[in-house]
This record gives sequence, structure tokens and C-alpha cells, in this order.
Amino acid sequence: MAFRSRIYATSRGSSIDAVGNGRYLVCNASYCFMVHGLRQAHDAVKRQEASPS
Repeated sequence: MAFRSRIYATSRGSSIDAVGNGRYLVCNASYCFMVHGLRQAHDAVKRQEASPS
């Protein structure tokens, strides 16, 4: 992954990084996964933040 730009981060440690070609890396303190589209990335962060830790 040559290109990576942080575009969103929460106080609970979740983040979204743009990696190019409409793909986004969604991370929390434990793991990261790739999604296609900013809407899917934001939805994934919402689910992570809503789930009990």
C-alpha cells in the first residue's frame, strides 16, 4: 500500500484511511479491514463504535 491518508478518527480509536481507487482502510484498536466506498467505511465505524468493548 503506497498511498495512505487518514481522513477520519474517533476518540474511541477507530479510524478511516483512504488508500486509493475508492478503497478505505477501517481500523480499531484490534484490527483493520478494507472496504470500497466512503459510505461503507463510515457505516463500519458506526458499527464498531456501537458494539460493546
